[in-house]
Amino acid sequence: MSLYDAFTSVKSGEIEKNVHFFSIYERYLASYRHRPCILFLIIDEPHAQAQAKMWARYLGAFSKIICLTDGNRDEGQIAFRNGNLDDSTFKKQLIIEFGAPDIVIDDGSHLPEETISGFENLNSIVKNNGLYFIEDTYTSYWDNYKGSLGEPRTILGYTKDLIDEIHAHHTGQEIPPNAFSENVQSIHIYDGLLVFEYGQYLDRRSIKNF
Repeated sequence: MSLYDAFTSVKSGEIEKNVHFFSIYERYLASYRHRPCILFLIIDEPHAQAQAKMWARYLGAFSKIICLTDGNRDEGQIAFRNGNLDDSTFKKQLIIEFGAPDIVIDDGSHLPEETISGFENLNSIVKNNGLYFIEDTYTSYWDNYKGSLGEPRTILGYTKDLIDEIHAHHTGQEIPPNAFSENVQSIHIYDGLLVFEYGQYLDRRSIKNF
């Protein structure tokens, strides 16, 4: 089943996705299908159930989808947990109950402060070789989402600083290496979608062939 097939198979509840997102997601998530994996989904409650079903159908029966939204209940392989990600106790409870996430997808409010806060709170617990997706980043240019061209306090403005941070080892300690530069191997910027790839075994040496 393709992600698009999973999307169209959900007949109750609304899901809205940009068409080009489907192929991007499939490129990164193909290796997670039909094997155990944990997905944390940041999403507003009215869209949570439908989108969680889509991801469960695409990833397969061994996946566990945890919706970080209103409500506290379990529906088969889908769980709903309500809490404040700024609360370290809530994060610890999530990890104790479900384990660290392999995948995080933020399709929540798209407001910059909430998107950035969610990333800063979950970034450190994503598994090695995991993925973090942030959707609808074009809202960084929209007034009604507190955005505008060149505004540094949007998720895209924030990510521009992270491009420097991922190169911390090359800045002569102007940016000291930190958890982000050690744990994130790459940042992929698409029209409307950010993808962070995690992995701790990057060999930064420069070598010659003689």
